[in-house]
Amino acid sequence: MNDTRTRLWAGLFVLVVFVAGFAAGVVVRPWLGPGPSRGFGPRGMVGRPPPDRVTERILANIADLTPEQDQDLRAVFDGRQQRLREINEEVRDRFETQQTQMNAEISAILTPEQMEIFENEILSMRRERGRRGPRGRGGRGRDLPRRGPGPPP
Repeated sequence: MNDTRTRLWAGLFVLVVFVAGFAAGVVVRPWLGPGPSRGFGPRGMVGRPPPDRVTERILANIADLTPEQDQDLRAVFDGRQQRLREINEEVRDRFETQQTQMNAEISAILTPEQMEIFENEILSMRRERGRRGPRGRGGRGRDLPRRGPGPPP
């Protein structure tokens, strides 16, 4: 009888601890902020959902689309996605050109010792930004190429 009573108390203790932990989690959760988001793929969703997913959602919510309308809308969305990719590449190329020019101008002004200090400062700021993340939230976002002075990664 003593063994049964001990098991009963141990089981009751475990149950009370579990319920207390669950209740504490429910109460404290609003102050801890949002939990991890459900992501896509191994890295999770970064930024917006993929354009194809957006297209599917929009088309699924439009009532009574004919197959021809569906095909035409997909062509419009695909054309837009392609043009935005091209614009992104153009802007990236222009940015990198400007960055290279600025680095050359800075190198012409600073001594080699000063340039080394400057590059170390840039690397330090880049590491700090990496801790904060894209737009201040925890990583660089996409695997973007490094820009600016300093040794290659």
